[in-house]
Amino acid sequence: MKKLASLLLALVFLALPLLTACQSAEPAETAPATAAVTAAPETDRPDDESKATGQPIVNPVRPKTGSLSEDFVRGEAAFALDLYRKFYQEVGKNALVSPLSVSVALAMAANGAKGETKTQLETLLCAGMDADTLNTQLYTYITSLANSEKATLKAADSAWYAEDVLEPDEKFLSLLDAYYAAEVRKIDRSLAKPEQPINDWVKEKTDGMIPSILPDRTIDEYTAMILVNALSFIAEWQNKGMTTWDKPFTSSDGKEKTLPFFSSTEYGYIKGENEVGFVKRYAGGTYAFLALLPNEGTKIADYIASLDGEKYLTLVNSAEERKVITVMPEFTTDSSASLVELLKVLGVTEVFDRTKADLSGVGTTKDGYRLYVSDVLHKTHIEVTKDGTKAAAATAVVMPAATSAMPVEEPPRVVLDRPFVYAIIDTATGLPIFFGCYEG
Repeated sequence: MKKLASLLLALVFLALPLLTACQSAEPAETAPATAAVTAAPETDRPDDESKATGQPIVNPVRPKTGSLSEDFVRGEAAFALDLYRKFYQEVGKNALVSPLSVSVALAMAANGAKGETKTQLETLLCAGMDADTLNTQLYTYITSLANSEKATLKAADSAWYAEDVLEPDEKFLSLLDAYYAAEVRKIDRSLAKPEQPINDWVKEKTDGMIPSILPDRTIDEYTAMILVNALSFIAEWQNKGMTTWDKPFTSSDGKEKTLPFFSSTEYGYIKGENEVGFVKRYAGGTYAFLALLPNEGTKIADYIASLDGEKYLTLVNSAEERKVITVMPEFTTDSSASLVELLKVLGVTEVFDRTKADLSGVGTTKDGYRLYVSDVLHKTHIEVTKDGTKAAAATAVVMPAATSAMPVEEPPRVVLDRPFVYAIIDTATGLPIFFGCYEG
């Protein structure tokens, strides 16, 4: 079975004049809906042609990896499930997100935030863990995800800025380089479609699974910076050689559709109070597909609403090394949404407020304009087949055996022929790299 999944999140920074006694009290009319910023005078800017090629402006020593704290794992799980519950409410059927991609993109932005703007981002991302600690923990986590020939997770980050609007802060760029290896590139507004280089970068980093993230006319004269995270996951199943057959799948609306199904024997059975499930490993064992099937009669929306980070981790950690027969469909699905309103509901409001946002750590803007985030764009794609999995995510911030003497116990069967929740997880922590549901 193969599975393709991809996600894109774009965060866009806008700039507006800071209000003084001499300035207008109605700044909202001075900037369009897309994100924009202003830059420092040309004479104050050093020669920085390296930025145009995406080469790092500074080359700090990479931080040493430490150990992941329990607070980080619990915090990331809480963020992932809080994010998904709200995302599902907004997107609905077959919604898919990459909590890791969203977390990295917002963490990059948090490095340029100050005051309450920064506090809100820190509170959401990892239960109040400060940005410096979050940088270290995310760096440790991502670098701990081992790849093999048949199972790879690739992460890439970039910061795109308009030099006529923004003079990026060197400390901010240094942090992005040190912890996220972010490429720094210039936005070329002279192009007929200045979004194209960013979209091309996303397409490359997601192995073509997400062709673009930014719609036309996202970039205008006010756009200051766009931060982008991209993830690409390609893996084969550990157990291969499976065949498919056609079988009915009952969708969330009660209608049946015929899908190709495949089966395998795994050793990771989950039995909860409200669900059954399994863990199906990819080649190498670093990553796995987690499936949770709600009890018969439970609506998928109600089940998703009941999940939080603590319950999710409890279910993952309860998986038994017990034989389980798995039956699952091949499927393909896509999701796309702006996360602004969702993030506001989760408590991040100030970064989107053009009169309150404090992103002064990102850089200096022309004429004292204020930076804020105008949009956070998120796209995902997933394709599941019998051979393995391919998944991509991008986030852009526009900023065992019995003896013959014993009776043989029939192994449990988990048949995913009605709506279910799934995740692509790393097997060391159980944290979801992708999280979604399939309803047919």
